[in-house]
Amino acid sequence: MKSDYLYRRRVFDLRVLTAMRCATFDFEAYRSIADLERRQSRVTDPAAGATVTKYRWIFRIPTHISRDHFAPETELFVNTDVPDYPREPPDIWILSNHVPWSPHFRRNAPVCIAPELWVPTGGHITLGDLAIHIAHLLNWHEEGRGRDYVGWNPAAIEHHWKRYHGRPINPDLRYPSLPRWLAGERPAKSSFQNMNPAARPDPGFRILR
Repeated sequence: MKSDYLYRRRVFDLRVLTAMRCATFDFEAYRSIADLERRQSRVTDPAAGATVTKYRWIFRIPTHISRDHFAPETELFVNTDVPDYPREPPDIWILSNHVPWSPHFRRNAPVCIAPELWVPTGGHITLGDLAIHIAHLLNWHEEGRGRDYVGWNPAAIEHHWKRYHGRPINPDLRYPSLPRWLAGERPAKSSFQNMNPAARPDPGFRILR
């Protein structure tokens, strides 16, 4: 019974992501890590999504990789073959050679997506919501977290507040959005939006890990 639900959920995941392709987001779907590494046997038919557990996500969103340098694109590995998925979130790792200069990304570590994003939903959240969330993280479209947060890169946090004053890197960025056929059309809204973009927020974040 559980496996039937999981198969249906994976078909649903692929169907949602397929409808979300846009200028800033694309992906490739695979059945195994070996297939992903070799870029072979790619799954393109949403109806075949029951066996898909590995994704290569491509975000075409300019993001800092150092104080003065940007990368135009970031690739992530998303693995839904984790215990108790979808109650528990997928594993997400960096595929790109660069590491986004951000408190949420670190080489050889899973991407920090914040426990309050996924776990409290009990699995009633789509992979599409996660893609939108990560797009916001790459664009630094997030809420101040308080002075006790340093994340994985306190220097990047301080630089962002000094240079952007709490605003996104690109305020006009068009984020990926959930497909219209979901129950109502939900906007591409981040859970980390700055509630007062005109004011300079406290230079720090609350711990998310």
